[in-house]
Amino acid sequence: MAATTVRFPIEAANRRFSVLYDGDRIGSHTILSSSANRETVITTEIHLLVKTAFITTYAFAHRSEEVWRMGQLSSMRSDTEEDGESLHVEGRETPQGFRVVSKGRPFFAPAATLTSNSLWTPQVLEQDTVVDAQHGGVIGITSRKYADEELLISGHRVPVTRYTFITPYLAGSIWYDRKSLWVHGEFEHDGTSVRYLLDN
Repeated sequence: MAATTVRFPIEAANRRFSVLYDGDRIGSHTILSSSANRETVITTEIHLLVKTAFITTYAFAHRSEEVWRMGQLSSMRSDTEEDGESLHVEGRETPQGFRVVSKGRPFFAPAATLTSNSLWTPQVLEQDTVVDAQHGGVIGITSRKYADEELLISGHRVPVTRYTFITPYLAGSIWYDRKSLWVHGEFEHDGTSVRYLLDN
């Protein structure tokens, strides 16, 4: 894993995406950040609901809070509900590394770790592994820079860089602007393709 100190965006990294499936909005993905006393708290919330003929065929809710101190992950706590299954993950920095506790046995990740929720920074794509914020454990990540492009965002053409990536649970493309802010996404999960459109 690349042992780099995370660079936070110069301006607020608050993001809100509409998640679209087959052109229909099925939910949202929100990232809120606040900084004080050399700490940055990043809260991630995801809510997805798919219905067919008024019957719920997929439901997903995830909330996590990560505390970053001096550019490194200090603690995290997440709760996930996926089709009736509840998952809880906690982690905290220790002298031995970043200790993560979930349903399985506790384990230690490298001190300079990132999480699967760290898509708010393109540095996550420089990692070989990240902490799985939804299931616990460590997962691998493979990525590459695909192209410099332009996207139409909120009615404006914006220069962006597109990356492709693969993890055990998610694969697709993700776009960042020149300030390293996440602005767009097209992902596949369990054979389902979704699009992320920036709301703000």
